Amino acid sequence: MRRPHLATAITCVGLLALAACSTDPSVRTTAARPIGAESIDTTAPDDTAAPGDTTAPDGTTPPDDTAAPVAGEIAWGPCEDEIVTDPVYDCGTLAVPLDPQQPDGDTIDIAMVRLPAADPSTRVGAVLFNPGGPGGSGFDYIAQAGTTMVDEMGLQDFDVIGFDPRGVDRSNGLRCLTDAEVDATVYLDSSPDTPEEQAAIDAADSQFDEACLATYGDTLIHYSTVNTAYDMDAIRAALGDEQLSFIGISYGTYLGSVYATLFPDRVRALVLDAAFEPTGDSVEEQYATQLVGFDEAFDNWAAWCETTESCAFHSAADTDVAADWDALRIAIDATPAPADDGRLANQAVFETATISALYSETQWPLLAEALQSAREGDGDQLFGLADSYVGREPDGTYSTIEQSGTIIRCASGIDYDLPDDPQALVDELLELSPRFAAGITVNDFTDDCAPLMADVTAPALNYTGDAPILVVGGLNDPATPFRWAEEMTAAMGSNARLLTYTGEGHGQMLNSTCVTDWEAQTIVDLTLPAADEVCDPDPPVEEPEWWAELPVPDGVSDTVDAGGVNALLGLTPSLAFSEVRTSALSPDEVLAAYDTALEADGWSVGDRGEPIDGVPQGVYFSDDGGVFSVLVFGPDAFASPELEGLDQVADPTQTLVVLLAF
Repeated sequence: MRRPHLATAITCVGLLALAACSTDPSVRTTAARPIGAESIDTTAPDDTAAPGDTTAPDGTTPPDDTAAPVAGEIAWGPCEDEIVTDPVYDCGTLAVPLDPQQPDGDTIDIAMVRLPAADPSTRVGAVLFNPGGPGGSGFDYIAQAGTTMVDEMGLQDFDVIGFDPRGVDRSNGLRCLTDAEVDATVYLDSSPDTPEEQAAIDAADSQFDEACLATYGDTLIHYSTVNTAYDMDAIRAALGDEQLSFIGISYGTYLGSVYATLFPDRVRALVLDAAFEPTGDSVEEQYATQLVGFDEAFDNWAAWCETTESCAFHSAADTDVAADWDALRIAIDATPAPADDGRLANQAVFETATISALYSETQWPLLAEALQSAREGDGDQLFGLADSYVGREPDGTYSTIEQSGTIIRCASGIDYDLPDDPQALVDELLELSPRFAAGITVNDFTDDCAPLMADVTAPALNYTGDAPILVVGGLNDPATPFRWAEEMTAAMGSNARLLTYTGEGHGQMLNSTCVTDWEAQTIVDLTLPAADEVCDPDPPVEEPEWWAELPVPDGVSDTVDAGGVNALLGLTPSLAFSEVRTSALSPDEVLAAYDTALEADGWSVGDRGEPIDGVPQGVYFSDDGGVFSVLVFGPDAFASPELEGLDQVADPTQTLVVLLAF
């Protein structure tokens, strides 16, 4: 799972907290990889089920949802996790039953990170957060972007809590295979051309199943969405709150909806952004929905690249970008592109990198640069995008998302159904999505969950409470298309409201000012938008009138292409007007040169800062209200794990100078 973009760190510090900050959660919905067998099964629910009824994974009836759970105790204390760098946070764990239907049985610990309410005397309650997946870490997201959420959404009177759901990373993370075993299998060729390639895929599937059963046995069925909802209620009870508020993105919207179905009276407010509603789809819709979504997103990316001269994969006059991508996929399949760490970027890496970048328009320039580098025989940037998607760190370690996601889908009953006529479905998918359905055969339609556990029926979503529920759907969301937002709104009843976003991308919290404002009003004020409310993308920040007159110190270059740098840092046109230059000077020498040149031109020099470790920052003011920032990236910044990939979009032998106006 990709970490939030560094725009959060750059713009939300000190004097630079002048504009809405942007993070890209880049989370996956339940079948976010549209190629292959990772899929959604949505068995039609029984329409006669009583409101709030559901079925536990083992087929038993869960306890009455009005019965208060026995409140456990959260062991809050200072955070020792290296990802938490701000002492304002505290961390804790809560022991919960492995099987909520057996409260006196074995327990597992749920890991949490909390940004406490600013003033305990005005504390309203807690806001729990889930970024998606299934298998995404809410702990990671809040540890990195929690202060931005609080500032931008006005959540100072709430405890903002990120937690790793059961089976994810710190919460008894499911690791059936070792990191080395995952590394050997995660990028197997998704369209095998030889019996050997097909045999490798078959062996990997059985290896995972056998390892999971050997390690976890029949406990795998307890890692379900329903049981995670029970864990959320246990967190609420341990906090001493009668109700909770919840923000979920992607799969997190389904988790929030299941919680509301189970515990309608314990919901204070829900924000469900990039809605995923897996119940009720036909078999054809299960397989086709995301394929079509990513095909459409690809077409939008290709059109952008065709009309943007700075796009690194910009096509020659006699071809087009889509055709070039198709040709490069064939070439990569035949001759993988080597990376510096010795790995080979094959077709699976190529496709995963493309899908990863299509989640957010901010990543489009990075995709173009990665493709161009691959065309020139360098696979490093493809791996940069693909590895972030599968949760791989540069040292070869993995988060649990690739493994826990599979188990959670199966235990939740949200895997795909098998088609009655596989060949007919293959033909239909190829017609609907010729690019991303390429390579799918009748052999891909298998019940991946059957070797792991008994069949599970997903609960029907049916909210009967009175709390406000905001459902956000994007018209150009490739991973959770708009139809699911409409269906989730209907399932959540008369107190649910649909908010339409017209731009690109998956999940708009902190990416769209309009969406973020309505999400904040839902949580803070319990206010919903009008039924027909529409949010358009934020307009780009225009070049300030005084920008062209800014002095350029000696030793600082002319402007260079900023597309890849801005994409890596998460600097969207709606967030800031930016310019990129380079220099042979050291970072301190660059800022000293700007101080001298700007003071001579009548600008005032603000306090020096370092919003990112190893990245000094200068802030400058004019008498007529102008303000801009200079960020300088030297050798330490290029070597920083926080800025992984910077050396692939900028020359690491030069100091990188980024100028920003908000």
